[in-house]
Amino acid sequence: MTLPARKLIRLILIISAGFLLQFNSIVALGKFPRADNFALLDQQGRQHELRKYGDSEALVLISVASACESSIENLPEYQLLRTMWERQGIEFLGIAAAPDESLESARLLDELYHFDLPILLDSSQLVAEGLGIEKIGEIVVLDPGKQQMLYRGGLDVGSQADRSESLAAVLNDVAQGIDHQAEMVSAPTAGCTLSFPQKELHLATVPDYVGEVAPILNAKCVSCHVEGGIGPFPMDSHQMVQGWSSMIKEVLMSRRMPPAQVDPHVNHFSNARYLSAAELQTLVHWIDAGAPRGEGGHDPLTRRPEPRPVWELGEPDYIVDVPAFTVPATGVLDYENVTINLPFSEDVWIKSVQHLPGDRRVLHHLLSFIVPADYAERIVEGENDRYREFLEGYAPGKVEASSFPEGAGVFVPEGSAVQMSLHYTTFGKEVVDRTQLGLYFAEVIPRHQYSTYALSYGGSNIEIPPGVAEHKMSASHVFDDEIMLHGLRPHMHFRGKYMRFRVVYPDGTQDDILNVPDYNFNWQPTYRLSEPMLLAAGSRVIIEGAFDNSEYNLGNPDPGAAVRGGAQSWDEMFIGYFSYYKTR
Repeated sequence: MTLPARKLIRLILIISAGFLLQFNSIVALGKFPRADNFALLDQQGRQHELRKYGDSEALVLISVASACESSIENLPEYQLLRTMWERQGIEFLGIAAAPDESLESARLLDELYHFDLPILLDSSQLVAEGLGIEKIGEIVVLDPGKQQMLYRGGLDVGSQADRSESLAAVLNDVAQGIDHQAEMVSAPTAGCTLSFPQKELHLATVPDYVGEVAPILNAKCVSCHVEGGIGPFPMDSHQMVQGWSSMIKEVLMSRRMPPAQVDPHVNHFSNARYLSAAELQTLVHWIDAGAPRGEGGHDPLTRRPEPRPVWELGEPDYIVDVPAFTVPATGVLDYENVTINLPFSEDVWIKSVQHLPGDRRVLHHLLSFIVPADYAERIVEGENDRYREFLEGYAPGKVEASSFPEGAGVFVPEGSAVQMSLHYTTFGKEVVDRTQLGLYFAEVIPRHQYSTYALSYGGSNIEIPPGVAEHKMSASHVFDDEIMLHGLRPHMHFRGKYMRFRVVYPDGTQDDILNVPDYNFNWQPTYRLSEPMLLAAGSRVIIEGAFDNSEYNLGNPDPGAAVRGGAQSWDEMFIGYFSYYKTR
């Protein structure tokens, strides 16, 4: 009796994932302990990922804490250490992993004592746990390329500096390219002892799959990880999750999942995929314990969710049928621009919209605008003009229906059309796309007209040299009117690295608005502010970001290419979208 094809594939996936878990365990048994990849934000909201330090001779992590007196007393020694070795290709970072350490205390440590180093905020303590850090003041030397630990211990003291097994000796060998060590060097550390309350709790009682783990997965992961969903495997059973547990831990620790993460210290967004430190600890500690099924009852992941309706808000008031488009099996396609006249005999206001892609495999993204009927001008992404009003877009990570803020809507005058710019990509099979746009009308005329401004540096001015890991750009715009800001969306292509939004008010004060520390071209939602921001007339909004054209950008199609601005994904764009309404 043969298994059905779908069940056979699922079984192969589970077995393969289990093999990966065992293989990773084998790799970790060398004389140099393995340092698994991780990513953390620092006190300024910048993300640091171990793997991306691959060009460095070594990465030195120094455990620090504002409440540990010996840590503060040793700051001059840490600074001297950095001065001695940084010019020889060795990078230095602080790491704050004390359970009571906060962003504010890390910033205070930096400001009061001129630490002058990025301080990684390990609020979950999982990175410190994985590296075996036990004390404030402990120093870990890593080989980022091989992901190995070369040294763990304290500062050299007394005659220890003369011994071969010392921090200085390890750093000297690294700087000279000498491989004298046979195994990781360990040395004693004098300093405050780190406590790991959640680790101790979970060692005593492994997180319960039914009561603790599955609810987190259901809330944060299952919407994408379903059969036929965008996730690479469905989380529809304990067996499937256990089989993929090694991969799940890796993407959690490197902040690749949940996707579209923002800096949690800058505002709050209703659709950002936040994962708390406690939730992260529960998942990782459960995986480290072998991802056990436990003694709970029915598997919560096997409960079939209610089928998602085609139109999330019910049948639209009007459906725009986009002309069918045949996407060939291979090749590069220009953007498809279409203008579809609307039959409305009077002015209407749009309260909600939903794009329904005909084939998600080929429709990468689209932009919709309200324009005069028979409008023939081609859409240029990132440009603004008085003839068009941005309606909405569809992009990876932005597939649900969108409703405009209470009391606001998009105005559609009689004699209008919808203009769309559709970006199709091929995947090896010819298909026909029949995308639809659902429009939901406001029952009463809104008080405010909702608009979106595209702040763009200008694609024609983008020139990114080959191999550059951080090519910075910025742009700004002054709003002449007082506005209520509701939504923001950064837009770059494959080389996008990070983007920040901030505002400088007329009185010279400023606020951060949004920080996307690890931009991902595959996830481009419009981030909705939970509490809208009122920007006074004359406020200047600024976008600042960078491109990564190096080999350490996994999405980079060609690190050796000089990149210019353009519409295709291997070209680049630098746009920040601001969605708002005028208050007067």
